[in-house]
Amino acid sequence: MKPIDFRTATWESIQKRLAGLRLEVHQALELYGPCTTRQLAAASGIDILSVRPRVTELVEMGYAECTGGKGNEGTYAARSEYCARMYFQQRQGREQDPQMQLSI
Repeated sequence: MKPIDFRTATWESIQKRLAGLRLEVHQALELYGPCTTRQLAAASGIDILSVRPRVTELVEMGYAECTGGKGNEGTYAARSEYCARMYFQQRQGREQDPQMQLSI
């Protein structure tokens, strides 16, 4: 999966990407999170090799966030649809504003 280009993305295109295993991992994160990917895999029964990349994708999409961590493991929490949309709109605004691009 390529990183999201927020300059050209639409909210609908982001929503469509939340399907299949991504949706399953997001739902598990809503149910069992905040937690590490290892804890999420154990609680949900989804293989760790499927959980980790899907959590990374969810973070890139704005449907999850890293809320901290200990050692080499991050703790992740699901974002609601509303919060994910607000995140998307903020990122899109920054990507489209040339002044904000200079300050990042």
